[in-house]
Amino acid sequence: MQTREERIAKTESLFRNVNERIAEASERFDGGEADDAQFLCECADPTCAERLEVPLDEYEQVRDDATTFVLDPAHVRPEIEKIVRRRHGYAVVKKVNAAAARIVRKLDPRAEPA
Repeated sequence: MQTREERIAKTESLFRNVNERIAEASERFDGGEADDAQFLCECADPTCAERLEVPLDEYEQVRDDATTFVLDPAHVRPEIEKIVRRRHGYAVVKKVNAAAARIVRKLDPRAEPA
């Protein structure tokens, strides 16, 4: 049986994986010249369909750390994550819950194989 933190981490990781494909497509179809892309909110709500306009270079900075995500600021869960940067229309959050952080690191599509 999954804990609440595990469910949240897995949901947010799923949205992150979708956003990875969006970033790849944006770079490919715009010849690497795109400034912004429409990403999905990477929050814990599996029914969330919120779109966030995020510059591709900012998205790449978020992806440098497996425990950071882009969310609608109203979707932040303080028991799991804290806002580390506020931007117009979205927030960058970092996991503060140890169990959630461990899981999102494990599920990071950019992680080097162990």
